Amino acid sequence: MRMNTQRGIAPIVAVILALLVVGGGGYAVKKGIDNKKQKAEKESVETGMPVPGTETDEMEAKVSTLQVTLGEQNKSGQSGQAVLTQVGTSSVKVIVNLTGKPSGVAQPAHIHIGACPTPGAVKYPLTNVDKGASQTEIPNLTLEQLLAELPLAINVHKSAAEASVYAACGDIIMESATSTATGDDAGTMSKETKVSYTKAGFAPKTVTIKKGESVVFENKTGANASIASDPHPEHTAYPEFDQWKTDQKGQSTFKFTFDKVGTWKFHDHLNANMVGTVVVTE
Repeated sequence: MRMNTQRGIAPIVAVILALLVVGGGGYAVKKGIDNKKQKAEKESVETGMPVPGTETDEMEAKVSTLQVTLGEQNKSGQSGQAVLTQVGTSSVKVIVNLTGKPSGVAQPAHIHIGACPTPGAVKYPLTNVDKGASQTEIPNLTLEQLLAELPLAINVHKSAAEASVYAACGDIIMESATSTATGDDAGTMSKETKVSYTKAGFAPKTVTIKKGESVVFENKTGANASIASDPHPEHTAYPEFDQWKTDQKGQSTFKFTFDKVGTWKFHDHLNANMVGTVVVTE
């Protein structure tokens, strides 16, 4: 009887030991995964690179650029565009370009709380606009954080002496945010900026892009149009930038990739009074 009892206990003991081994193995696997995750998170903090599959990685893919149209204020003769770009994970670059009547002096510029035409207090100071352009990098800020602080507006003043007189102003709006990009199998990316062409003209009238990026012109005038570089009618400033010379002639949409750095003025060849500017940077 004693022998039979021992034989009955042995299988039970074996099962318990097996469960302990499996349980311990499961714990070891979980611990290994947790350690790997902690290591990845530590590397993310040290290098500033997002961990794939984390909220940081998802946030980085949301918004990369904001475009703000700056409208003329107080008959200044100045209008243009501001482009806000995410730089890394902790700063925002703001590029302002104005066209029209030059002020002759450096013009203070800021991101204000509120909306045009009468924004409130200054939220973020920008570099003065000099000869129609300025560039600022705001540290410790992301575009996601900026959008969370709306309403905001970018305002350019007439001069330091006449800071109460606004020359150009534009609201920062959620709809101006874009992370649109197209890619090929090699993983290269090409951003696109859209310009709408209506009976009132091109909007935005001035856009700033990087070399290798594209602008898509959308004709919404209800009439035929042909976009081309200045001067009219030769189009010699940027000969390739001429819709009629492409397979897109006669179409309501014209996409052109700019591979030359510079300030390229353009017009509608069929209505040369309608003009705009594409600024291409490195």
